[in-house]
Amino acid sequence: MDKSEVSRNAKKNIINMVLQDALDILDADDGKSFEEKRAAVIELLTQKDNTEVSQLLVERAIADKEGSEIKTAFWKFGSLIPASEAIFLRPVEPNDRTSFLSLQGTNPLLQSMEEKEPFLDLVWREHNEDKSLMLSIVKDGEYVGYCGIKNTAQPVWEIVIELLPEWRKHGIGFVALSAMLREMKSRLGVTQYIVRIEPANLASQKLFEKLGATPYGIIDLWFHEQATIEKCEEAGLHLIDDDMIAVAKKFNVEPRKLLSHVLEYKLQWSGKEVTDEYI
Repeated sequence: MDKSEVSRNAKKNIINMVLQDALDILDADDGKSFEEKRAAVIELLTQKDNTEVSQLLVERAIADKEGSEIKTAFWKFGSLIPASEAIFLRPVEPNDRTSFLSLQGTNPLLQSMEEKEPFLDLVWREHNEDKSLMLSIVKDGEYVGYCGIKNTAQPVWEIVIELLPEWRKHGIGFVALSAMLREMKSRLGVTQYIVRIEPANLASQKLFEKLGATPYGIIDLWFHEQATIEKCEEAGLHLIDDDMIAVAKKFNVEPRKLLSHVLEYKLQWSGKEVTDEYI
C-alpha cells in the first residue's frame, strides 16, 4: 500500500467518523427542529480544516437524513404495490442482492477489475442508501429487476430502471414504472422527473416516451474536458448509423455528440391507465 492510498484511507476513516457525529446530531431526540440540527451539523463540520470535505459531509448527512424521511413517508402507505395481476413492487430485501448484482455483469468498469467484490459491495450499498428510493419488481413472486429514484436529494428526481435480461421486452417496464409513478404522485405528490438514457438504448427511449417523457437535451456525464470529448467523438465516428442519426435529429444535435453524451428527458407524470394487456 503506497502513501497516497494510506492517505486516502485515513481521510475516508476521518470522514466516516465525522459523518457519524453529524448523523447522531440529526437523529437525536432532543426536541430541536430540523433547521436547528442542520445548523449544528454545519457548525460541527466547518470546524474541520478541509472546507471542501466539510461541505461534502454536510450535503451527505442532510441527504441521508432527508432521504430516510422520504423513504419512511413513501412506504408507510403500504409495502406491496400492485402493478398488475402478476406484478408487484416492494422494498428492496437482502435476498435481492444476488439477482441485483447479476444486472451489473455487463458493466465495463466491473469487467476490467481483477477484484470485483469491493465494487459489487459498493454498488449494493448505493442501491440501499437512504437517498436512493428503490423498488424491487416482482413477477409471480420472482425478482425480475428494480425501478426507483437515484437520489432524492436532487431538486428534480432521476428515474432509473433495470430488468433481468430474460424479462426484457415483455411490457414489464411500462407496467412497473406506471405503478411507481402513480404511487409517487399519490404518496409524495411528486410528478416531475428527469431520465437519462444511452443514445443506443432505443428500447428505453421508446418506453419513457410512451410514459410521456419528452427530449430535453444531452448531458456529458464522463469527460467534461472539451479536448477529451472531441477525441472520443473522432474515435467513434464509424459507429454512427441511421438509428443514431434519427435520435440526434430528435434531440436537435449533431450525431457525433451522441458518442460523448447521454440523452436527457423530462417527464411530467399525468397518470395513465394500465391493464394486463401490456404484459
